[in-house]
Amino acid sequence: MSMKLMRNRRLLCLLLVFALAPALSGCTQAAGAASAPPASAGFFLTLEYDRLYFAPVDGSAAHLVADSSTLCTARWGDWLYAAFEDGSIWRFRADGLEAAELVPAGSRTYRELIPYDGGVIGVYYSFLDGAGYDLYRSGAQTPVALFEGEPMLMCCTVGKYIYSRVYDNENGSRLAAFDPESLERLWEIPVDSSVELVRDADGILCFFPNSGLLCRLDEDACALVPVDIPLAETDCELIASCGGNALVQGNWNDDYRYYFIDGSGRRQMDEGLPEFFSLADILDGKALLHYNTYGQSAAGENVWYRIEGYKLLDMESGTFSDFPVSGQYGALFAGGDFPVLDSSTARKPVTAELYAFFCESTGAGGSLPLCSTTHGAWLNIADGAADLALLAAPTQEEQDYLDERGVTVEMKLYGGDGLVFIGNRACGVEDLSLAQVRAIYRGEITNWSQLGGADHEIRVLYRDDQSGSQRLFERMLWKDEPVPDFEALGFERLDDMSSIVSECLRDPYAVGYSIMTYLHDVYGKEDLFAFSLEGFAATPENVAAGRYPLGTQGYTVIRSDEPENSPARRLFDFFGTPLCDVILANNGVTPLHDGE
Repeated sequence: MSMKLMRNRRLLCLLLVFALAPALSGCTQAAGAASAPPASAGFFLTLEYDRLYFAPVDGSAAHLVADSSTLCTARWGDWLYAAFEDGSIWRFRADGLEAAELVPAGSRTYRELIPYDGGVIGVYYSFLDGAGYDLYRSGAQTPVALFEGEPMLMCCTVGKYIYSRVYDNENGSRLAAFDPESLERLWEIPVDSSVELVRDADGILCFFPNSGLLCRLDEDACALVPVDIPLAETDCELIASCGGNALVQGNWNDDYRYYFIDGSGRRQMDEGLPEFFSLADILDGKALLHYNTYGQSAAGENVWYRIEGYKLLDMESGTFSDFPVSGQYGALFAGGDFPVLDSSTARKPVTAELYAFFCESTGAGGSLPLCSTTHGAWLNIADGAADLALLAAPTQEEQDYLDERGVTVEMKLYGGDGLVFIGNRACGVEDLSLAQVRAIYRGEITNWSQLGGADHEIRVLYRDDQSGSQRLFERMLWKDEPVPDFEALGFERLDDMSSIVSECLRDPYAVGYSIMTYLHDVYGKEDLFAFSLEGFAATPENVAAGRYPLGTQGYTVIRSDEPENSPARRLFDFFGTPLCDVILANNGVTPLHDGE
């Protein structure tokens, strides 16, 4: 029975149709056309690897606005401005029903937005130069650089003027006001170098951390007016301000406690609050505060997952309430029916992160991934012991096993990887040709000096014949000739990939092979590296472009008789979505899709 290759399968589950809104390249549609978004006022917030959501204040279901990584947001009146990882800036109406692209993709990566009536300022950061500021006036997609030549710019906000904090040795620290149109510096006043500029509904506040001082900027008088509220010298952050009331946080000397300040004075908040809050949005006297914590996944070493949540603070009464909100992706397995997931050893980090995202961060639970190696996972798919697996295409032996059991499967391309040869920089060689690799493994090249490196014997390592990396090695390097007898040549067989990595780290003259993504977390080690092949480095970019000569393809595999909306089918359909591509890329896999 032949294998059925599944290409460009459409999402049929109604839940997925609502959840998997178009990516940001079609953001107008994503913002306004995905399953009738709520027509009430609400908050904009981020969930699920910084997807942008709109959550109505009445507590109804959150709506996915943009399926892209959101770098920063800022509210201005009835609009929310958002900058995305692709370099674009969008504006969304506060009811979630309207969106407009202000700055196209491909612009700078902005980490802060400062909107005002005449446009928006994007803040970017450079390791060498610090903060930089681009002004986009309304209707213009070409920015104007702000504050060029200004000394030691530290922060910026807007009101009647554009303000920045500047510093030089002669005059010290000042708050400078610039005309929004001409950008001419109009006036300045001295301020302490620690000042932070915070805009609220009543104008601009100047907060001086760890001083007990808060001032409001009088733009007409060009002066700072002290605000008579009981700050403490230990207050290090002004988190939210509205209607004359404020939420502040103490510093390390105060155990980072929270305090609410209103006309009746200052009171400490509940000790059970998260250690750190950030202001996500503020609307109609309600501050939406974001927090997150981290846990270590049971599915794999060094895999951590983020548990994030939101609380509402009534800025009039100073009372907190929970704001339960969940993303649409995470709801796929909210019933705890996560499928039994299997994979090759190289895909263990991916399966661990999928388990952490769907099962641990949501609290839904589910079966731990098996990770039975490539051969074992194919057998488990055939025997029904696994529901879905991440695998290379089957060998003839594995196809025969499927046929014997009368099992057909569906396969969908999800990503690219590569077979890499690893060693130690001390060998003195950095690039190999495929002919040289074959000569090493035939025993014809035995000393690194024959390749222009150190005068030392090459220690050759290989894997067992059922490992995924060994099968790739045999299929890709020896497809036109017999595979040498490595044991007879005196080479060393190691039974797991970690042993090859550790031996190449330990022995400066060893050479072995592995899967590119398996080495994702150890590339940073000083001596371990992957040889370039035929002049091309082993990078995801070279794999995606087809330049790396030993690039590979990985498939998501399920049995063909999986019903629509079954757990395995839902996870199968998740592959190919923007969020799944993020998870793959986080683990060094180059996302690829059928038809590309």
